[in-house]
Formats: sequence, C-alpha cells, structure tokens
Amino acid sequence: MAALDRRSLTVHTSRIRRIALLLATSLGMILLAGCSDDRLTGGSDAGAVVPENGRPDKDSAAQDESVSGSGGGLPENAPPGGGTLTEQIVRTGDLSVEVDDITSAANRITAMVDAAGGSVGSDQRYGDADDGTADLVVRVPPDRFDELIETIGGLGEELSRSVAAEDVSTVVADVDARVTSLRNSVDRLLALAAQAVSVSDLIMIEAELSARQSELESLQAQQRALSDQVSLATLSVRLTASTEPGSEETGFLDSIAEGWNALLDTGRGLISFIGLLIPWLALLALIVLPLWFLLRHRRTPAVTGPPATVSGPAANEPARPPE
Repeated sequence: MAALDRRSLTVHTSRIRRIALLLATSLGMILLAGCSDDRLTGGSDAGAVVPENGRPDKDSAAQDESVSGSGGGLPENAPPGGGTLTEQIVRTGDLSVEVDDITSAANRITAMVDAAGGSVGSDQRYGDADDGTADLVVRVPPDRFDELIETIGGLGEELSRSVAAEDVSTVVADVDARVTSLRNSVDRLLALAAQAVSVSDLIMIEAELSARQSELESLQAQQRALSDQVSLATLSVRLTASTEPGSEETGFLDSIAEGWNALLDTGRGLISFIGLLIPWLALLALIVLPLWFLLRHRRTPAVTGPPATVSGPAANEPARPPE
C-alpha cells in the first residue's frame, strides 16, 4: 500500500511539472511576440517628437507620407530631404585682350566691376602703360557675367576667350543634407552627455562628439565655399599692350637728327666716364706726388761749402820763367 501511494505521488508530481513547463513555454512565446511587435512599431517612431497632447505632429506626418507614401515615389533629382533640387551653377571664364593703354584699360575694368556689384580679387600690372601686361581676377554676380565679358572684349582686340559653367546642384544638396544630419547627431550626443552617469560613458560620448563636430565644421566650410562660388562668377582677364609697327623714316634730315643724337649720347657717355675717373685720379695724385718729390730730393747732390779757388797759373796758361 505504501508503494502504491508513492507511485501515485510520483505520477501526480510529474503531471504538475509538465503543466508548469507548458505554462512557462506559453508565457515565453507571448512575451516574445510582444517584444517583436514593439520593435516593429517603435523603429518608425524613434525619430518622431510626440507633442504633449499625445497627437502626432502634422508636419512630421506629412514628411513621413512624402517619404514612405505610394504616390509614385520621388523624382530622379530629388534631394535627400524631398523635393526638387535648386539649380546651382558655378561660372568661370578666361579672357585675353590686346589694348593700347594697359593702365587705362585696367582702371576701366575695375570701375565696371564695382558698378556691377562685384569685386576685384587680384590686380597685377607689369611694365609701362604702352609696353606691358596686366592680370586681373574679378568676381561679379552671374547675371552680369556675360555683359562684363562683352564690355571688356570691346576695350581692344580680343585674343582669346574661354567660358565654363559647372552644375553643382547635387554636390550642394549632398553637403546640405550631411550638415543637417551631423547637426542632429551632435544635438543627440549633447543630450546624452548631459544624462551620462559614469565617467567612462562621458569620455566615450565626448570623443564621439569631438569627431562629429570636426566633421561638421569641415562640411560647413565646404558649404560656404560652394555658396560663394555660386553667388559670384569668376573671370580672369589678361591685358597686353598692342605692338603696331611704326613707319621707318630714312630721310636726310632724319639721318642728321640721328647723328646729332648719337653725338650727344657719346658726349654724355664721355662726360660720365670723366666724372667716374676724377675720384680715382685724385687718389692716384695723392699717392704718386709725394713719391715723386721724395725721389727727386734723393737724386740732387748735397753742397757742403764754397768751391776751392786755384791760386796757381791756369792749366792752359804757359809757365813764366823766374826773374
């Protein structure tokens, strides 16, 4: 009887365990299904901001509709944020003109650029007004670019012209989208840094924040450069002096004039040469004259007394006999 009671107790315990295992398995499946639903529905609302009244923002809903709607999709040239791209054109040009007066032409170009609302980025002039060159780099609004080229080309004889237009609409849209994304990322990292509770988390967030801010500053600099290139067209101007061959005059009077000019040039050269030699001659005189006086003084014999008188008969006079 005791053995039968033990057997029935064992069977009853086994049934209880099976029922408990079945209930635990069912509960786990229910919890797993609930977590999966939360993940599926929470991904689309992660970046949305819910107002205090619990209703979704109309602008956010409209944006979600434009992105995920089934109205035929976005156009081919649509930027990442939706909508069509704004045309962004960078215009550049090179112009070479031969003019009579370099200075006058360069000054007129500067005045025209100022009147058009532009600026002169570089102005380099070489040589004289009638025999030299000038290089100018000017920047004007795009709507005055063609007019300026025609006006500068009319200042003299146009030698060469090169104009280019580059569409940077996609580049500008891409840079703008990346700037917006990085700004949002920086804002989120700042919010996380304010909520950090441990030093290790704060150090990790600050390192990531520094990298994102550096990338954001680089993109903002690229954004400003693109905006500047689009807002003002760039034109490089090369001015050269005209070289018209003059008539050669070979008349008699012209030959006399050329000879007279050559004589004057020779006289000027001779005078300049003499003027160049005068300091050297003065220095040579200061050295040579003292030496000459010294040598002359050494060659002259010294006189110590009066000459001796001869009392006897002269050598040519015959001797007289004694009396």
